[in-house]
Amino acid sequence: MERREKIFILDEAGFSRVCLSILSGEGLEAESLAQGVNSLPVRILDGAALIITSYPYGKPILNKLVGAVTPVIVLTDYMGKEIIEVLEQLENSYCMVKPIDYGRFTMLVKELVQKKLFCPGGYSIV
Repeated sequence: MERREKIFILDEAGFSRVCLSILSGEGLEAESLAQGVNSLPVRILDGAALIITSYPYGKPILNKLVGAVTPVIVLTDYMGKEIIEVLEQLENSYCMVKPIDYGRFTMLVKELVQKKLFCPGGYSIV
């Protein structure tokens, strides 16, 4: 991967720190945008290689990403009708149920950033 791809983490501060540490340890460039996720303009995310958020914390930004082709990893505590409805609105999303396997999470992030995976017009539960 010659060009460094930007990963945005839109989550609570605790998970964001853990996630930043894991991803930087793997040589991936990530930035936490935990503050003000409700008022975050989508244009800030233009050109992102990947967006990582949780549900329901990131629901406001997920609603703004409807139709965007940028891959999104959504972490959730449970699967239910409401999260499925949100995922169905996204073009390229991957959902992981907590507690997550960090090895699997890191592998998924790398594959998405390197564009080895694409889930067009839908979602995948990982």
